[in-house]
Amino acid sequence: MTPRIIACAALYNPVWTSSVHRPLDFGIALAGFVLLTAWRAPPLVVVVLSAAAGIATGLLQS
Repeated sequence: MTPRIIACAALYNPVWTSSVHRPLDFGIALAGFVLLTAWRAPPLVVVVLSAAAGIATGLLQS
C-alpha cells in the first residue's frame, strides 16, 4: 500500500466520521491532508493550523 492510501484511511475513520459536518469542515480536513501528503509538512504544524482554523470558524459562526 502506498503512504497516501494509508493516510486516507487514517483520515477517514476517526476524523471524518466524527468531525466533518459542513463544507467548511471538509475544506479544513482537505487542507490538512494536502499539507501532510503533498507538501510533507510536519504533523505538529498541521495539527496547530487545523485547530486554529476550527476555532476561528467556530468563533465566526457564533
